[in-house]
Amino acid sequence: MGVSHEMEKMQTLRAFFNRPRIPRWSMVALLLVLGLSAVNTMGEDKKSARSPTTTTLGSKGSGKPQSSYQKDLAQLYNEHQRVVALWQACEVAVPERKDAIEQAYRGWAFRHQQVIDDLENRFAAMIKHASKDADDYAKNYGFYQTEVLQMRESQKKSLLANPKKLALQCAFVADYLQNERSDLPILFPAEFHRIYPPR
Repeated sequence: MGVSHEMEKMQTLRAFFNRPRIPRWSMVALLLVLGLSAVNTMGEDKKSARSPTTTTLGSKGSGKPQSSYQKDLAQLYNEHQRVVALWQACEVAVPERKDAIEQAYRGWAFRHQQVIDDLENRFAAMIKHASKDADDYAKNYGFYQTEVLQMRESQKKSLLANPKKLALQCAFVADYLQNERSDLPILFPAEFHRIYPPR
């Protein structure tokens, strides 16, 4: 039984480690890749918003195409949102493991705190660049933050809709989050180093 359980555990962890890039559920990736060209919260002419595609927001002097920067940013940003959605879904699905899973998530978030804060700042910078003025930025930022929350809630509901699969994921999610292979630089080394080039 011990060997069988360990094999099942490793198979589940590999499923976490080898998931597809840029989850299909997240429109955040699409928004970033499109350069927020669809900012139009008040029914104004979409062409009135400045498109971030005209300016490179990547590392200074990197010369990287804006689309590459946006895709890399989306990949890292979406992974954080995916982890939060999974943590929240597991709290509902397996309340008896709530404390252990929350502790594991808090540890993962602590390891990534500087990156998480920076990703949020970069996301806000893209929205600001696509906005006409401070008032427009406030409206757009609120709109897209609401979109992020709604998409994360949608992902959580999608996970909860498949209880058997979710139960298996939740059984190992604490191990996954405590494993260094869940860290963003290891999961997405190319994307991470393009956003944060080694000094």
